[in-house]
Amino acid sequence: MFMKPLAIATFSYLIHSLVASNCTLRVDSIQVEANFTLERYLGQWYEFEWLSDRYVDPDALYEDYTQSYRRQKDGNITITTHGRDPLNGHGCLQFSSTIYLTVTPGKMLFNYLNHGNIENYWVVETDYTNYSVVYNCIQLNSDGTCKSAMAWVYSRHPNLSDDLRARVSHVIESLCLDEASFYKTTHNNGCSVAPNPDSVVG
Repeated sequence: MFMKPLAIATFSYLIHSLVASNCTLRVDSIQVEANFTLERYLGQWYEFEWLSDRYVDPDALYEDYTQSYRRQKDGNITITTHGRDPLNGHGCLQFSSTIYLTVTPGKMLFNYLNHGNIENYWVVETDYTNYSVVYNCIQLNSDGTCKSAMAWVYSRHPNLSDDLRARVSHVIESLCLDEASFYKTTHNNGCSVAPNPDSVVG
């Protein structure tokens, strides 16, 4: 999930807490899902939890946030996002973004809202049918470790079983991230149809 700029305030103490201070993991050593298969990754994912590089007011967190991945004719991926905006009467929202493929399967580039702000989209681990952990290091330290990161946990269902949550927690820890800093995404009343055009973002 990416939030509207007015809903975000940056606090240096929080950013420093997002990546473990004693982490020695170099970003260039992070492995993505082995033999990543894009066709198996397509379809709908529910956002389960996510890590921002900035503080987000809990009252501004999107709800019922889902993403549908569809392959374009050029081979890249269109993401259609649906959710509910608590700052807009919990009304449905819809917008599109693009994922560009690279020469490394599982290491992709994310063009949020197709506005040209390109971020990394690394699928660190997925079983395709239940969960996915996605990682993006925004700023590197001089030693190659990550100073500020974002991450997302997606599920094929609104919830994850306890054993899968334990697996996800292990992956998050291996990335030197603090899961306690992740924002949880609630799912209660999904938007299954396109909203009124006036509520479409982008």
